Amino acid sequence: MNKSLKLKKKFYNDYGWWIYILMWILPLVDIRFGLLWLLSMILSITFSLFSPGKLYCAYFCPRGSGFQKFLKNISLNKPVPKFLKNKVIRYGFTAFLTIQVIRNVITKSSDLNLLGGMIYRGFIWTSILALVLGFLYKPRVYCGQLCHAGNLAGFISRFKSRK
Repeated sequence: MNKSLKLKKKFYNDYGWWIYILMWILPLVDIRFGLLWLLSMILSITFSLFSPGKLYCAYFCPRGSGFQKFLKNISLNKPVPKFLKNKVIRYGFTAFLTIQVIRNVITKSSDLNLLGGMIYRGFIWTSILALVLGFLYKPRVYCGQLCHAGNLAGFISRFKSRK
């Protein structure tokens, strides 16, 4: 790995959580900023098409960076329970969230305020779930098990490696 990429990764690991905070606050000023979460999902999937593994998730995702920053010292760090590792739960949750995002984009795309609000509300609910899981288990347990963008990126990476 070249030095430039290492510096970028370090920068995002150290400061990406600021983006996470902004992505919580900006939609309160203008709900259309909720679309930043849609952009984050798209970036995760796009990165997986052009890079190995889940590079975006590991180094550039603002949500993951935020969880690491805020939960690393307070997480109970208990072992991840088996039900979270269950593929039916994992991919069922991924399918459910992906369908919800696609449905919202299709039905609400003519009104950016409505679409931004729907995406932001989804972000809030999944963040609450992720924060609770991160506190109980490991800071990024949601990222590794339930994040639909990350699971889709992982699926794409596995599919690419089979070719």
